[in-house]
Amino acid sequence: MGLGLGLYLGWVAWPTEFTDAAPQILQEQYRKDYALMIATTYALDGDLRSAERRVNSLAGEGNGRSYFFAVTLDTILRNEDEEAMRQMVRLAVDLGLDSPAFTRYLAGGGNGP
Repeated sequence: MGLGLGLYLGWVAWPTEFTDAAPQILQEQYRKDYALMIATTYALDGDLRSAERRVNSLAGEGNGRSYFFAVTLDTILRNEDEEAMRQMVRLAVDLGLDSPAFTRYLAGGGNGP
């Protein structure tokens, strides 16, 4: 009887709700997805301050930019969705990150399509 009451209280009456969880605690694949969502949102609204705040939340102790840089390069190396690569590169460059691999994905840059 106690077990049933406990399950009812825990799952129905007062279920645990997670809010405002830091992206750095997500599993790796979901953090990468979140990084892409940040770049996609930035491409739509152009709010660099908000995008920078979100990028900084990707990793602890100010390593968010480094993490975003690594994810962007990984996306390029995996030759994933071209539009996603362009969005991630645009945000990376606007955040002050740079790599020769970015040239192809910048508008009007080098040997890109």
